Amino acid sequence: MTRASGVRGVLVTHGQLGAELLRTAESILGPQPRVRFLSNAGLSAQDLATRLDEALAGAGPVVLFVDLGGGSCGHICAVARRDHPKVLVARGVNLPMLLEFLHHRDRVPLSELKARLRSKGREGIDCVGWDAADEACR
Repeated sequence: MTRASGVRGVLVTHGQLGAELLRTAESILGPQPRVRFLSNAGLSAQDLATRLDEALAGAGPVVLFVDLGGGSCGHICAVARRDHPKVLVARGVNLPMLLEFLHHRDRVPLSELKARLRSKGREGIDCVGWDAADEACR
């Protein structure tokens, strides 16, 4: 059973979204070593790909958190995954998904971590209101 111990995280997002997600997560959980962010702001696709390759250097598994799977960041991560077999691309990053990763990355097997990220990310999305049936808080 391969544990997630040592798994790194890279938030690859548009603008400063990744920086703010990481800053917010660290305000909740404290400093997070082995996690960084890359922004596509002001970078060509090739420049972002080069920076991502640099971030992926080293041993061990890495989770790439992407804001839009179909955007430039998602495309660059999908291409990078072909050259880096120990990469998991988690698309549609949100704060619940990131917190789940940070809290469990050193505690659970990689296969369980993947399932937890997917589940927690989906659970973090909800809409309440407009319909009479939705008026009650859950």
